[in-house]
Amino acid sequence: MFMNTHLTRDSALRVADDYKNKYNLSGNILEEIEHTVTFHDEFDSVNGPVWLVTVTIKPHELCVENEYTIVVSDKEEVVKYIVDPNGHCFCPHLE
Repeated sequence: MFMNTHLTRDSALRVADDYKNKYNLSGNILEEIEHTVTFHDEFDSVNGPVWLVTVTIKPHELCVENEYTIVVSDKEEVVKYIVDPNGHCFCPHLE
């Protein structure tokens, strides 16, 4: 598996799903966990390793992609932010 992680793939998925439900975010987290939940030693401005959880959404005329990504900090075991379909970051928990 992964060296020195706080979260497992399943627990990272649970953190993301709980967050999605708490903030009433649209979309579905696919059951194909191998491709939906990925581990990265580093990502963007997050301090330490992260889990990226892909959420599929209905295509929209203003969006290039049909998915967004929930960024889960492995170290803190919380969602840091979301990368929307156009690549912009936002944080529902800070709004």
